[in-house]
Amino acid sequence: MTTTVAPPLYRTSIGKKVLMAGSGIILIGFVVAHMIGNLKVFLGAGPYNRYADFLRRMGEPIAPRSVLLWIIRVVLIAAFIIHVTFAVLTARQSRAARTVRYVKTDVVQADAAAKTMRWGGLAILLFLFFHLANFTWGWIHPGYVFIRGDVYHNMVKNFDIVWIDAVYIAAMIALGLHMYHGTWSVFQTFGANSRRWDTAIRRGATTLAVIIVVGNCSMPIAVLSGAVK
Repeated sequence: MTTTVAPPLYRTSIGKKVLMAGSGIILIGFVVAHMIGNLKVFLGAGPYNRYADFLRRMGEPIAPRSVLLWIIRVVLIAAFIIHVTFAVLTARQSRAARTVRYVKTDVVQADAAAKTMRWGGLAILLFLFFHLANFTWGWIHPGYVFIRGDVYHNMVKNFDIVWIDAVYIAAMIALGLHMYHGTWSVFQTFGANSRRWDTAIRRGATTLAVIIVVGNCSMPIAVLSGAVK
């Protein structure tokens, strides 16, 4: 009697999609929390800098300063690596399964978000490095002095530069499209979608994406317009 051993989850098509969707949920949660925290910039320098310092003090006195923050960072890095890795593997598997290329390339159900997932994901990846170099590492600070720990000062000085605002706004639009399709895909992957609920799920995904884009874009626009200074 021959016993068939099931392949590991990460090697199956469904398994890859589940890992990609699960890591995506973690990243979506971070994006929402990150935006909510950054909107404190509208409260002024004091509250915003206290919020930034709170992130480093989380867990005290049970855990040393910044330990809990680094645990969160490690989880996010792991989720990001898993998400990107299995997104690439899934795309390659899908492409390899097409033994015959379509003569007609019109896709009825594909929308703008679905069509730009690959390039949008690459844009977000490049922007992530730019964002870290800009705000966290202090490598990019054209025309102003980067002050480590004074996140309000760094944000206002950054967003007072037009080309940096343009980069951030373009990246947020790419992120919004990515999140819309990704949020909808999560329900598909876990079998929670149907014709009955598809419209509601798409509306919810659209609402979330719009909130993220508008919320994040409001900060550079507010600084550039002089509402935050």
